[in-house]
Amino acid sequence: MRITPIAIPVLALLLSGCNAAQTQPQSGEGSANPAADAQSRPSSSESSPESSQNPAPSGRNNANAEMAGAIQTGFDQLSGRLTLLQEQVLQIRSSNQQLREQNQMLLNRLELLTRTQPEDSAAEGEMSADAGGTEQLDAAIGQLMQILNQAELPSGSGQGQFGLATTYTQGGDWVLLRYDRSTGETWMAEFGDWQLISEELPPENSLYDIQISRADRNTAGYVAVRIDLNSGRSWWLNGKRWQEY
Repeated sequence: MRITPIAIPVLALLLSGCNAAQTQPQSGEGSANPAADAQSRPSSSESSPESSQNPAPSGRNNANAEMAGAIQTGFDQLSGRLTLLQEQVLQIRSSNQQLREQNQMLLNRLELLTRTQPEDSAAEGEMSADAGGTEQLDAAIGQLMQILNQAELPSGSGQGQFGLATTYTQGGDWVLLRYDRSTGETWMAEFGDWQLISEELPPENSLYDIQISRADRNTAGYVAVRIDLNSGRSWWLNGKRWQEY
């Protein structure tokens, strides 16, 4: 077969065209990958705001923890104050109980002294015995005043404005006194009514306490004393009048 000179260039062109056609799909596949990458990029950018919002719940948890800590601290402080208040109430009750025991002990001693006075048939002996009994009675009253004066009763310890003092005489008479703790005014129950006990001088506003006890050798059959717990001034009941002691 004879090949002409013109056929050689034509054959070269055909071969180069075939090579170009085979390489075009590869370039197309290379250009498709950037489009897929471009579509995948927005999804990653869209997921970033969600990830940026994740720290918000942790901030709320911290605020709740701080609030719970503040509430617990408040409860602890309130519990401590309640405990202190209970201790103060117990201390006041203990002081009042101790004072009542001391008063009862002294009143029993005073009653014993009034019951054990010796009797003498002679007039002179009776006068000396009465004098000795009066001295012992005065000493007992003075000791009662000293205990009341030394007692530590806090003002406003839960007691009301008024108080009562009562006893029975040897004859079975019931003696009942009502008094105002702040003014010292005193009333005696007689004939179904309260009779005001007179004063040498009107007492000042303070904190008062009254004690009464049976006294068989006293003409009235009882002995009553009053004390100002703040100043220490004291009185004894002479009939229907307070007389300073």
